[in-house]
This record gives sequence, structure tokens and C-alpha cells, in this order.
Amino acid sequence: MRSKASVVVPAILTLALTGCSGLPSEGPESRQIANADLAKNTAGFALVNVDRNVADYLSHHSVQSFGDRFGKGKPTRGELIGPGDVLSVTIWEADQTGVFASTNTADRGNIPDVEVSGKGTISIPYAGTIRAAGRTTQSLEQAITKALEVKAVEPQVHVSRKEKVASLVTVTGGVGKAGLYPLSLRGDSLLDVIAGSGGSSYPAYETVVSVTRRGEIATSYLDHVLETPADNIYLRPGDQISIERQPRTYSAFGAVERKGNIPFAATDLNLLEAVSKASGLSDVRADASGVFMFRFENRAVAERFAHKPVNVRGDIVPVIYRLNLKDPNQYFFAQAIAMQDRDVIYVADASTVALQKFLGLLGAALTPSATAVRTVNSVNTLTAQ
Repeated sequence: MRSKASVVVPAILTLALTGCSGLPSEGPESRQIANADLAKNTAGFALVNVDRNVADYLSHHSVQSFGDRFGKGKPTRGELIGPGDVLSVTIWEADQTGVFASTNTADRGNIPDVEVSGKGTISIPYAGTIRAAGRTTQSLEQAITKALEVKAVEPQVHVSRKEKVASLVTVTGGVGKAGLYPLSLRGDSLLDVIAGSGGSSYPAYETVVSVTRRGEIATSYLDHVLETPADNIYLRPGDQISIERQPRTYSAFGAVERKGNIPFAATDLNLLEAVSKASGLSDVRADASGVFMFRFENRAVAERFAHKPVNVRGDIVPVIYRLNLKDPNQYFFAQAIAMQDRDVIYVADASTVALQKFLGLLGAALTPSATAVRTVNSVNTLTAQ
């Protein structure tokens, strides 16, 4: 008759023979990612080993540029009249019997609240229709004076803008005071208008600035605009500026001490700093040769660096960058790589971790078996007595 021990121990040995592949794990090992790249690559990702050339490319921030979208432009002078502006026109004559004569000591005629039409014109008595849009008040005064020369007696004209509708820009969102702001006489840049509205209510590295111009929208972080003069574009009448808070974050998984969604909380963050913010690699779990960064890239980038043809369609390709932090050179590469919003960092478990888990399970399973063996031995000893 077989003892319980003779049944349990072979069962444990059978479990050992099945290997460690069935044990729970937080993610794939390095070799499994490499094997998936070669065989079961259903996502069509490109696996890229980081070297100096790759690190040089990744050292640059990939952000949308206002300068690229709209161009830097030139100052748009706020003194130029445009459609919708409301003008006040005053005309003096040298003769009290003139067409604009009044009972006042100075013979003049007042024409208040003259609105510039959608075609950019105004209508002045005895002068007819005159183009106003695109002119300064001084230029419009001269045009009206010329039109009245044969109708009035030595006319003198003064034009002022009561409402500057045409030169307004709109600022909304998280600023000191949202509203409509007229462009100044010298012309205003994006930062000028943001400062004039009280500035952003959030840190620059968490402030997203959106500019809408004639139906086109471009977005960038405020800290990038502050650091890039070409993106501090000159505004045009009708531009809309929106200020929102959007902290940049990345995700960390695998053999790191701090997992989950982690904010940058800084203007710039490199990969080595990102790993540090995740409290570093786990001493007892991490495979330092298997540090991966997941990111979507333009197809041209994937085809440039991948070691085999990219087999996924579309202009955007999932890319996995692999670093070996057992190589001291790779620490310099990691320090050069600029993190982007929504990047994912994954640190693989060392191959021995699965074995350690298995041995732990094996030890737990052997504990009752050892008890069973001791019990059987005790029974046999009593029977022999």
C-alpha cells in the first residue's frame, strides 16, 4: 500500500517538469518581446534597439509648432480700421454757410457712430462711399477731405475709432481675465496677449495653448512657446486663444517600484529621470537589460530605425525602444531621450523571477507533504513497536 507521501511528491515533481511558463506575471520577459517581434507581432510594432543615432533622434521634442502651422508673421497694427469698427467723424469748414455749418463758433458737422460695412466701406454725406478698411484713421481723414474738396469750404476732417471690433482677439480659459482684447498700435505677439490677459493660471509646463485662425487650430505647451521664439507668433484680428491645463504624464509598469500614471511635473523629462521618478528598477525583480519605451511614431521613423521591414499599414506605427542598462553607455543614451506625453515605460522581469516564484510555490506545496511524510513515519514506528 502506497503512502500519501509517495503520491504527493511525484505530483510536485510533475509540476516542476511543466516549467514556469504558466506562473502569473505582470508582463512579458525580454526574450518574449523579442520573440513576438519575430513571430506573433499582431500589433505590427517595430522593435528598435537604442544606439547613438536613435538617442540623437529621441533627444528632440516632438511638439506641434505655431511657427510651422501659421508662420511667425509680421506685427498686425491695431490702428488699422476693419469691418465692424464704429467710427466718429467730425468735419470743419472755414465758411459758416458751408454744407456742414453749425451754430457753434467753430463751424463743424458731427457724424457719430459710423459703422464700417462688411465690404470695408463707410458712407459720408456729400463725400459718398469711401473705403475705410485697411486704413489708419489719418489715412481715412485724408480720403474724406479729398472727397469733400469740391463740396465743402476748406474742409478739415477728424476720425476716431469708438469701437475697435475688427482688431480684437479672443482669450478664453485659465487666464487672469478672459475676454476680448484689441491689438495694440505696435502689433502683439501671442505672449503679449496672454500676459495682457493676466497670464496663465497654471504652471507653464502644464498649460496647453490653442490658437484658432480661420478655422485652423494649432496646439502647443506654453513652456515650449516661451523657449521657442519662432512659435511666439504675431496675432491677427479674429484669432482665438484658449488656455487649458493638461499635465503631461507617462505610465510605468513591470519591475519598477512605483507603477501607474506619473506626471512630468517639469518642463523637460528624460527617460532616465522618468525611471527615477518611478523609484527606479526593482532590485529583486528587474532585468536591467530589458527596459522598454512604447510610443507611436511616424512611419518614416520606424522604417529608419527598425531592424526589419515594418508590416503595419498607416502613417503612424507603434514602436518599442529597447535599452540595456547593464551597458554603461546606455545610461547616457537614456539621459538624452526626451519623454513625451503618454509614453509608456516597461521594465521586464529577470528570467530568474519566474523560477523564484516557482520555488516559492514548490516550498508551500512541500510543507504539507513533509508533514505527511513525518506522520507516515510516526505511524510506521508505532506499528513496528
